[in-house]
Amino acid sequence: MYKLFSLLCFIFLLSKSAESQNLDSTKVISLEQQFSDSIAIINQQNEDLKESRDAYNDGLILLKNKNYNEAIIFFSRAISIDSIFFQAYLSRAKCYENSDFNLAISDYLKTFELDSTNLLALYAVANLYLKTNKYLAEEMYKTIFSLNIYEYKALNQLGIIAFTDEKYDDAEQLFTQSLLINRNSYTLNDRGSCYRKLDKLDLAVNDYLAAIALNTNLAFIYSNLGSVYAKQDEVEKAIIYYDLAISIDANYILAYNNKASVLLDENKFEKAKVEIDKALALDAEYAPAYNNTGVINHKLKKYNEAISAFDKAIKLDVNYAKAYLNRGISKQMIRNEEGACLDWSKAKELGIMMAKKYLSNDCE
Repeated sequence: MYKLFSLLCFIFLLSKSAESQNLDSTKVISLEQQFSDSIAIINQQNEDLKESRDAYNDGLILLKNKNYNEAIIFFSRAISIDSIFFQAYLSRAKCYENSDFNLAISDYLKTFELDSTNLLALYAVANLYLKTNKYLAEEMYKTIFSLNIYEYKALNQLGIIAFTDEKYDDAEQLFTQSLLINRNSYTLNDRGSCYRKLDKLDLAVNDYLAAIALNTNLAFIYSNLGSVYAKQDEVEKAIIYYDLAISIDANYILAYNNKASVLLDENKFEKAKVEIDKALALDAEYAPAYNNTGVINHKLKKYNEAISAFDKAIKLDVNYAKAYLNRGISKQMIRNEEGACLDWSKAKELGIMMAKKYLSNDCE
């Protein structure tokens, strides 16, 4: 009896052992299948990633060659495969800048959404807004600064917006705040220009000189400094700095014309004409040079020739306020009172306060 019981137990154990072996084999097959499936998924993901990057790289070549519409196709393909590929959004935005500002802005904002460290995308949005909506540009620059209080470039842009709106006190404060973060020639120059507009000429001189000390190769700063000295009636210093501007940039038309203006004030007509001719040789349609030509002819009592020169300046720039004022003065000299009053009225409309005096004395 005992032997029979032992035999039955042995048979039972063998059957359990066989069952366990079968279960273990099933588990092994299942794990192998899962592993195989995972490898297949990874391989597919790698293939997709490669296809996305290949499309992106092809797009970059097209972008470099300014084939924007074709590049957009490749960047869009890269994005369709990898929807979080922020570099592709950024590059596509650059392409859209040449055809659709709204799409460009959308892609730049998507870039920032995917990579919040990329403030360059927000700067790009602000720059686009500057072309369409200055208020939105201003708000974007404020947003950038709120995200990083060391973003002095955002302060600079806000200062430039204030300056163009003739809010010179606000602009000066913004430039000063920027300079506390990063002291550089460009911002010193811009603040100096604020001081010049506010008639704080000594402060303007200090900023322009400080800007030059930091960077001696920026012609426009020398020219700006020359204009301050001209305003202070320091003619020799003004001419020195205009010449320095020209020595740095021989094609700097404004410096030639400004130098001519100073020489005109000194009644050095021949020397002034030499500078005007240099400006016109660089740009035959430079309106301020024709205005100065008109001033020379007026001072030489060649009134009809002066009027012709002012006509040319106004034809090139219909909002050239000084040219209207000057043409009115020359017209008065040939007894064209009606024409003179019309020109002074236009000059007043364009913001020349001196025109009020002529209108009051001779037209009302």
